[in-house]
Amino acid sequence: MVRLKELDVLRGIAALNVVVFHYTSKFRMNFGHNYPSKFDWEIGRYGVELFFMISGFVIFMSLQGKTSLEDFAYKRFSRLYPTYWICVFITFLIVNLSQDPKMETNSVSVLLMNMSMIQGVFGIKNVDGAYWSLVPELFFYTFMGALFQLRLLSKMRTIAVIWLSLMISNSLFTLPFGAYLLNLQYGMFFLAGILFYRIKFDGGDWREHILIGVCFLAGVIENPTLICFGVFSAIFCLFYLFVYDKLTLLTWKPFVFLGYISYPLYLLHQNIGFVLMRKIGRYISNEFLVIFIGIISMITIAWLVTRFLEKPILHFLRNYRFHKPRYSGSFQK
Repeated sequence: MVRLKELDVLRGIAALNVVVFHYTSKFRMNFGHNYPSKFDWEIGRYGVELFFMISGFVIFMSLQGKTSLEDFAYKRFSRLYPTYWICVFITFLIVNLSQDPKMETNSVSVLLMNMSMIQGVFGIKNVDGAYWSLVPELFFYTFMGALFQLRLLSKMRTIAVIWLSLMISNSLFTLPFGAYLLNLQYGMFFLAGILFYRIKFDGGDWREHILIGVCFLAGVIENPTLICFGVFSAIFCLFYLFVYDKLTLLTWKPFVFLGYISYPLYLLHQNIGFVLMRKIGRYISNEFLVIFIGIISMITIAWLVTRFLEKPILHFLRNYRFHKPRYSGSFQK
């Protein structure tokens, strides 16, 4: 699958927004900050919606061409789970060893249940609060795998109309069980990513644009605030810039780098960052400096995990399945 640098830019923007939100607004909520609340980066929480849109684009792209459901599942597993297991264990270890009275520790049983990634479905606590977004991701992968197996990906316009109708209905009336199982709270962002892919690579026309507009509308109906209207407008505009090759102006190396490390950064930054910032805060009174040190420290840790664990493991697992040596004829000693 082709790697698009602009997608790394979008990942980097999403990751940075989430990190700054957690280190300002979320940290204030949990522990308190000594600087004015007007500096809190509240809109950063919606970086997750941008991640969902990127996933919609990438997952639909990965199901094009010659592939199989087994290959798709293996690629998703190898991309998500090994790095996730590493980050869950690191987070569990650091938080439990920190002995910070305001940081909630977890038992080994909670750690083991978190290894499934779907602990939230069963009401089991996440080792790190950021893990909540992985459940919608997994539901989306399952949904797309089912559509692929049923050979329905060519009917995405029809599926989009039905799915969007359910999303809007759920926002207005709350459908039983539907919001969770069918991704009705966040599906509009995954779907928008798919539609953007069709415009960029798959012959999409005015119908895709209309459906993207309905995705935006569904997002605003689900989150009916002025701030969401503004943030979602920015997210959709960013993707339009990407689709029409105008995002190259923003291919700033730091954003590309943040996109490269975005998965470990997302998994590691929250609770470990909180522990670190609270430790540093005992010696440094300037909270802006504490936040800056926290961000730089977590970016460094995420890079180390990416460079020396995530990428080598992913390379090994992909090579093991897709580049194994093949032998012809009978085995000879």
